[in-house]
Amino acid sequence: MTMSIRQIDPLLAIANAIVLLFQAALVLATAALLIALPAVQFFWDDIIAGVRTEMADPAFVLPLVPVTALLIMALGIVVLLFLFLQNLRRIIRTVGQGDPFVPANADRLTGMAWIMLGAEMLSLFMMGVGYRLVSMLPATDADPVQADHGFGLDFSGPILILTLFILARVFRQGAAMRADLEGIV
Repeated sequence: MTMSIRQIDPLLAIANAIVLLFQAALVLATAALLIALPAVQFFWDDIIAGVRTEMADPAFVLPLVPVTALLIMALGIVVLLFLFLQNLRRIIRTVGQGDPFVPANADRLTGMAWIMLGAEMLSLFMMGVGYRLVSMLPATDADPVQADHGFGLDFSGPILILTLFILARVFRQGAAMRADLEGIV
């Protein structure tokens, strides 16, 4: 008889609910980006006219291509994060069923590592494009654009990716050991 996540561990039920909530937020973000992409294309002249008025700079130019690229990369990251969480929910389900050391979870963890690597790469590209766009903005006394746009070091992404690859091997080894043990019995 399989038990539900709630019957096994309340923490797993809470984790599952939080992951579902995050996935719902990512679905909303995806919808917003899918609406924003064509809207920006269609209303670009109006957007730039509003920015020029706000900045009191009728000659201000902001290229559409990098803004579109930022939106597309953001959409890619949102979709990747949704897929990451989908794999996490599947792992939570197997833990709740009392059978986490299955080959599928090793594959899921490996997939999650690759997903996060893709998201990290997209975020690096986004930083570069964003830096380029910010550098195009004029600095004013009221709202100066900082000259120092140095990249802060954040090792959490690479550490997460390495951890996921290692956990995938642990789960793969655990599944193999369990299969060997079942073969003996």
